[in-house]
Amino acid sequence: MLSNAAKESEHERIIFSDVMITRKRNLFWGRKWRILDARMAFGIFSLHVLALYAPSTFSWDAFGYAVLFYFLSGMLGITMCYHRTLSHHSLKLPKWLEYTCAYFGVLAIQRDPIYWVSIHRYHHQYVDKEKDPHTPSYGFWFSHMGWLFDSAYIIEKVNAFTTSYHFREKCPDSPCGFAFFHL
Repeated sequence: MLSNAAKESEHERIIFSDVMITRKRNLFWGRKWRILDARMAFGIFSLHVLALYAPSTFSWDAFGYAVLFYFLSGMLGITMCYHRTLSHHSLKLPKWLEYTCAYFGVLAIQRDPIYWVSIHRYHHQYVDKEKDPHTPSYGFWFSHMGWLFDSAYIIEKVNAFTTSYHFREKCPDSPCGFAFFHL
């Protein structure tokens, strides 16, 4: 039997962290790409290509709109609405404001509120464990962004939980539990 020191030497450590990379996942080559994965990769790639044109088209008005959009979509949409209001129920908003902020969250291109909240709740249930949908045990890149490009992994980890727990009780006679995965 190997000692803990010998086991740790077999695995890499994520930089500036105590988390060990214990598994590898092929994120790009040699795996089946689903249409949703290709769309996500194309969208993120396109945004980065468009960002290359920003310096040649700079204006203070456009910069102001970018800061405003960041505040509306990131701070109000994702942080306040998706995370605090919908995921953790730690903030109560009037319905009109909750819906408006949820709309801002959709504009942040982090998918719909049902998908985001279900993945986030599942993450909190299994933080840094085998069932965590964005576990760091596959490495920093995977936990940060790689899981976004691997919908088969998310379906494998989360589908049974989300469809049975969150969605089937909300709409028992419809396939809405599967709709957000775009199968």
